[in-house]
Amino acid sequence: MRTLFLLPLLLSLLLPASLLSQEGPQQRLNHKRIELGWQLIKASRFDDALRLAREIENRAGRDAAQLAAAKVLEARARAGQHPARLSRRDRKQVEKALLDARDLLREAPVDSLSRLARRVGLLLDGYDPSSTAPGGVAQQKPTLDALKAQKIELFSAIGDTIRNLQQQRAQFEAQVSQLSLEQARQKLALAQQQKALDSIALARLQDSLTVSQQEQQLQVQEAELLLQETQRNRSLILAAAIILIAAILTVLYFNSRRSNRVLATERKRSDELLRNILPATVAEELKSNGQAQARHFEEVTVLFTDFENFSRIAKDLQPDALVKALDECFRAFDAITEKHGLEKIKTIGDAYMCAAGLTGDTAQQASRAIAAALDIQAWLDKAAGLPFNKARIGIHTGPVTAGVVGARKFAYDIWGDTVNTAARLESNGEPGRVNVSQTTMEQAEGPFTFLSRGKIAAKGVGEIDMYFVEAAAGQPKAIKPVG
Repeated sequence: MRTLFLLPLLLSLLLPASLLSQEGPQQRLNHKRIELGWQLIKASRFDDALRLAREIENRAGRDAAQLAAAKVLEARARAGQHPARLSRRDRKQVEKALLDARDLLREAPVDSLSRLARRVGLLLDGYDPSSTAPGGVAQQKPTLDALKAQKIELFSAIGDTIRNLQQQRAQFEAQVSQLSLEQARQKLALAQQQKALDSIALARLQDSLTVSQQEQQLQVQEAELLLQETQRNRSLILAAAIILIAAILTVLYFNSRRSNRVLATERKRSDELLRNILPATVAEELKSNGQAQARHFEEVTVLFTDFENFSRIAKDLQPDALVKALDECFRAFDAITEKHGLEKIKTIGDAYMCAAGLTGDTAQQASRAIAAALDIQAWLDKAAGLPFNKARIGIHTGPVTAGVVGARKFAYDIWGDTVNTAARLESNGEPGRVNVSQTTMEQAEGPFTFLSRGKIAAKGVGEIDMYFVEAAAGQPKAIKPVG
């Protein structure tokens, strides 16, 4: 872009001597206006430059060169800061001004003006001659190739101007040969004056070239410094990005470990809760398959407990006292049944139901159920401060069906006549005693004394042979009638 501003300066400094000598005051003033117009362009004052171009055009008269210079200045002023982004209307105005300038330059050719018009056209097409090549340091900083190109263009303009001076000198010598001696002397004096002016102009031009070379050297140094700064900034950005990524990965790693620990803890709690309401084998099957198949057991010993006069006692208790008493009892029952290998099934009100033989360990299941029942009665006898400490317990052995039911708050339960019979044995028992069926009595082994009660009618079941069980430490199994 700098070359666009140097060319008008060269036009004003290197005009042919004969042309300057033939110009009137108005033409010389227009030259000053042209130089001022390009200074306004350099300062991005495009509107002021456009008004000045119109003024030059109005005052140029029939001078084709000055009219062409005014049209080129008008085109550049209309192009503005971003020539490639003009609207269609503004673009047409710029193209018309350039077309008028080319027509005028055909009448009065000026090579420097022609090149300037071509450069404005290139800017209009989106090509900036002063921009760097792709991959350069920055769009507004010149590369070495661009600076060389600017020098070549600048010296080319100087060469064209020198050739014009030579042509004008030849024309001047031809004119001198036709003049009289006095006229020749006058012309010689004028020529000497013009030569002095040309020497001054040439000195100014040399100073301008020196300044331009220094500016170009400064631009090269600035470009190199900017390149080094850019490379340093890229290295810093890359290092910062690596550190940031490492920090993010570290945070994600520790968050993952913490999340895994939380998940493991929650999974453990979930497994414990699941095993707390389901047998271990059923819980594993439910975790693995999402459901548990119902199973039939040929021989399971079912135990029922129920407190004496619970409904009457509970009616007189505060809710928290009632729940606290039941919780204390059932916690003790849980510990006893777990000790003897029984599986807790459920509680219904004050009734507690458990079974032996559901977890695959069927050995001595009847004996284990009876031992658990006797321990429950012994705990109740020793319990102090409970509003109820007498319970009936019934036990029966037989086939059952077991499975998990429900989609929400699902529960593990058992069904069959064995369950009903055990419930009837409990209801036909006595507080503080353990009542068992003949089937359970026959399978039991250990230091137990069975007191035969004979056949007793049970609702919905019929007559059942029932036995009270007592512990007989150090004694073999014995069967006696109820005394």
